Amino acid sequence: MKFSNNKGKETNKNRKKLGMPHIYVILFIFGVLATISTYLIPSGEFDRIKGPEGREMVDADSFHYITAAPVNIVDFISIIPRGLIEAGEIVFFTLIIGGMFMVLRRTGIIEIGVDKLARRFLNHSIFIIPVLTTVFAIIATLIGTAELSLVYIPVIIPLIIALGYDSITATAIALCGTVVGFTVGVLNPINTGLAQKLSGIPVFSGIGLRLIIFIIVLFVTILFIMRYAKKVKQTPDMSLVYQEDTEKEKLIKTLLNKNH
Repeated sequence: MKFSNNKGKETNKNRKKLGMPHIYVILFIFGVLATISTYLIPSGEFDRIKGPEGREMVDADSFHYITAAPVNIVDFISIIPRGLIEAGEIVFFTLIIGGMFMVLRRTGIIEIGVDKLARRFLNHSIFIIPVLTTVFAIIATLIGTAELSLVYIPVIIPLIIALGYDSITATAIALCGTVVGFTVGVLNPINTGLAQKLSGIPVFSGIGLRLIIFIIVLFVTILFIMRYAKKVKQTPDMSLVYQEDTEKEKLIKTLLNKNH
């Protein structure tokens, strides 16, 4: 019996050690899979034609297969830096915004803001979810900067944890809110304005329908996040990041106490 108990404890320890791989490991694995797929999936392309105002468009009826050009080891190594160069505007914009939030964090403004919001929503903490989700969705549906959701997450995590929820709730607020706004694109110049211009229809036409869809989808999203958040607050140990958030909560309380 003693032997079986020890064996059970060792099994539990081994289970606890298993966790999510580092983000760079995940990206590397996806890169390898994408590279291998270039040797397995046939290559094809569409012809490009001139569209409105001389813009290049895809001819939907022109698909044809071409000679495959699989990714070699040199391309695999250089594809990330080349991607950073091609997406330089978005990358640097995100870095600048992230740097701005880091400066604010070092000055203590974010901690003070978290403390103020946590105290204001202390008795009605669940209402912080629709407020923040709506704000992020409106920003994304007007400006079209979906990548800013990655900047919002570390900013709101201390607030959400201080209110008794977990970091998954904070991530859902930032990501789901931003994705809803960007996908619907009520006045988004990137996915709505450009697409309508290329299609030859009045820019931002159909705004009423998109606004109705935006409200419905946002409402469903908020209900989904609130439902999960209530479960986590009632039973904290059901969260997949319970142990990590417990350590963060201690650090957050220490920082908030220093402000008083």
